[in-house]
Order: sequence, then C-alpha cells, then structure tokens
Amino acid sequence: MSAEVGPMVASVVPTFNEEKWIGRCLDSLLAQTHPSSRHIIHVVDGGSTDDTLNIVRSKMKEDVKIVLINNPEKRVPQARNLSLAAMDEEVELVFEVNGHGWVPVNHLEKRISDLQEIESELAKKVGGVGCLVVAAEDEGRTMLGDWIESTLSCPLGSGGGQFARFKGRHPHNVPAFVLHRKEALLEVGGWDEGLPTNQDSDLSMRLIKAGWPLWRSDVSSFQMVKRRSLSGFMKMCRRYGFWRTKTLKKHKNRVNPKEFLPIIGLLLTVALFATQSDYRYYPLLIYAVAVSLIGLYEAMKFRKPTLLIGVPLLLLILHTQFSIGMVEGVFRKQLELVDR
Repeated sequence: MSAEVGPMVASVVPTFNEEKWIGRCLDSLLAQTHPSSRHIIHVVDGGSTDDTLNIVRSKMKEDVKIVLINNPEKRVPQARNLSLAAMDEEVELVFEVNGHGWVPVNHLEKRISDLQEIESELAKKVGGVGCLVVAAEDEGRTMLGDWIESTLSCPLGSGGGQFARFKGRHPHNVPAFVLHRKEALLEVGGWDEGLPTNQDSDLSMRLIKAGWPLWRSDVSSFQMVKRRSLSGFMKMCRRYGFWRTKTLKKHKNRVNPKEFLPIIGLLLTVALFATQSDYRYYPLLIYAVAVSLIGLYEAMKFRKPTLLIGVPLLLLILHTQFSIGMVEGVFRKQLELVDR
C-alpha cells in the first residue's frame, strides 16, 4: 500500500503489568506495512505498577502515532470504550489487540484487504472480521505452556471459540481479535462495561443482532501468550465459566449445549452410582477415552509425547473449573480473580 491510500485504523491495546510482552507487541504494530500515516495505536493502561509504562513511553519517543490513555477502571471493556471515545472521526477500522500478543508485519494490510473482499462479495458492510489465534513463538514457554496451548486449541478445549483452529474464511458468531468497523461499534454502544470477561462475545452477539455480520479468516494470525502457570490456568477457566453464565443471562439464544456436558455427565454419574446401576462406570470410561484420544492426537500432531498425559489432565481441570465458574455465576454477582 502507498503512503496516501488505505483506511484509517486504530489498534487498541489495553494493558496492566505487561512488561514482559508489551515491547514486542508495539514493535509488531509499529512495523506494519499498512501506511504509517493511516494507523494510530492507543495503549490504554489500567495503572501498571511494573515497567510497562516506561516501555510504552520509550516507544512513544520513537513514533508519534502511539497514544497513551489512562484507564482508572482498569478493566478491558472500559479500556476499549475510552479508546473508542478518543478516536478521530477519520478512523474507520478498529483492531482489537492485547498486551501479551503480536502480529506479522503485513497483518493489517492483509486483514483490511480480506475485509474489503468479503464486503465486496456480500455487497454490504460487515461488523468485522476476526483471525486465527496461534501459539506465541517465544523462548519462555515451558512444557506446561505447551500443554496449555494444546488444551485450549483442541476440539474439547476451544469449543469453537477464540482459540479454535480453523481454515478459510466464513461467518462466525464470536471471532477473535476482530478488525471492526468503527461505525458498527458506535451503533451498538461499544463494549459492555459490566462484563470484565466475555465482553467480546457479548459485543459480537449485539452486533449480529443489529444486522452487522461477523466473519473470521485465516489470512493472518495473532500470536498470543496464554497462561504459563497451573494456578493461572485454573483461575482463567473458572473466571471464563463465571462470566459465561452472566453473558448467557443476557443472550439466552446463544446457549451452547456442549458447555453443559461436564455438569450433565457429573449428574448422570452421581445418579447411576446412587441407584447402583450396572452402567455407573460408563460415563467415566467414555470421558477417559475421549480425552485420552485427544491427548494422543495432540502428541502425534506436534510430536511432543508429554501432551499424551498433559492434555487429558488439563482438559479435566478446564472442564471442572469452567463448570464450577458457571455454577457460581448463577448465585454470585461478582468474581474477582487475578490469573496473570
């Protein structure tokens, strides 16, 4: 793309104590092949106490298109709404980013072209297009990190959501790291600030309801650093379950039966044991076989034998913690968990 053409894009990066990754994140955005004059970066910080702000300010000295915005509420939806309110009228597209991930240098160029092709085929504007989320290529990932990456991306872990593996481009209800049309965001009122988690899913549902189609495409990817500790992984799963329940209360037509299978399986197993049924071990056996087969598949696919044990173990933890969170969401108003 030449320096004179292309839509104005705002990349929005909510941050809180992201000193390990924010430098690489911003470097990837600053290096984009999309014209520099048509790209602005909003870093919306929630009061970082580590070296995040110093790193951001050093990058600001290198490039004037980085804008630092204070987020006194700390949460991601507030950060995105603060950025949305601060954008100039000429901004057409809004790219969702986080402070612990990065993109290829031609990411925006390819994503914009992809969005325009979709709109040309549909003969109408879309609300946005999401992308693939892939494992971050960095030196700090441990064996547990490999387990978490595979668990969150496998069929029994992703649920078809943001970490799901897919090919091609197609309509999707909850795409990840979306390149949104700003006018669509403004029409639905931006992000729901009452949802510190699952706010992107809620936004997607409201956009679709308002007549803004959403797509996802594998034309480019977002490299994301996921949790690196077992406690962080467990808290994340529980937190996602809790706020998933809150989201379903707003969007009852978006219930996914697969999310309730662990709870249904537990209740069925308890009932079978309570009645001393001859089939009482069957649900446990079926579950063990299913997660073991997924572990075998992941181990063979990535040629990492430890996934044979790690993926089944973390799937059990994921399903347990997510289900606990969903039940908590029925009875509790808030859940404060720090998982990074």
